[in-house]
Amino acid sequence: ISLGHGAFLGMGAYITMILTVDYGVSYAVAGIIAVAFTFVVGLIVGLPALRITGIYLALVTLALATLFPQIVVRLGDITGATVGRGLIPREGYGDSAFLEEVGRRKFLFQAGFRAPDWTGLADDQWRYYVFLVLAVLVFLLVRNLVGSRVGRALVAIRDNETAAEVAGVHVSRYKVLTFGLSAGIAAVGGWMFAVLNNQVSPTSFTIALSITLLVAAVLGGANSIIGPVIGAFIIVYLREAVPAESQRYTQVIFGAVLILVMLVAPGGIVGVYRQTLARIRRTRSQRATPAAPEPDAASV
Repeated sequence: ISLGHGAFLGMGAYITMILTVDYGVSYAVAGIIAVAFTFVVGLIVGLPALRITGIYLALVTLALATLFPQIVVRLGDITGATVGRGLIPREGYGDSAFLEEVGRRKFLFQAGFRAPDWTGLADDQWRYYVFLVLAVLVFLLVRNLVGSRVGRALVAIRDNETAAEVAGVHVSRYKVLTFGLSAGIAAVGGWMFAVLNNQVSPTSFTIALSITLLVAAVLGGANSIIGPVIGAFIIVYLREAVPAESQRYTQVIFGAVLILVMLVAPGGIVGVYRQTLARIRRTRSQRATPAAPEPDAASV
């Protein structure tokens, strides 16, 4: 369990802001750098996972989520301290010079923050489809990773670390790389946050964000790829359903939902679905199997 992914998301957002505002880097290049930097930080944070597990590892990541807003405030000269900083609206997600160099500008899109005229899309619609494509690519990456040799090694480590190591799995390497990859994926979300809101501040990346991410994963089903997506939808719309005057109670509601799910359905919504489906199949199989005939009196 990691409680520090709010910090990784914040790193992606702040690096995007600093690079685009202070150094004039394009959004696309800033996103790549943000993911690479956060990946390295994730590798470093993953080192304690080599010696500690369970609640102790969760506490280490909790410390990261708690310290991140404080570090941002300390670096106020470049982060804007408690107020934060805004991104300068620019003409595009990509770098026009780069696109011209590769000779594909007319085939891709104008390097502008505005949607190209030929798309017929408004700015917010253009952003939505850009984010949607990125999200699909990330989930395809994760799905392929889980189904690969690496994924089987991770499952083995999760089920029995000692047995996995005896079987030849390099446990330390996989643990650290998993932390780094997970942090890099969170940085993609941070890039989306910065580009969408044009504003980053430490109040957006507190420990509450990390807890919300954990609730989404547990609610939907942490042992599946689609589970966190379902949990995220529920949390977003649950927050929208809460009246404005009661918004301060949303974290309490999330906590209550998390406790309820852990008691009733530890596998989340996807876990309940899988159990129900397995129960239905088992019932159908029992009905389809003919009962063995009883021996008659003569044979006895």
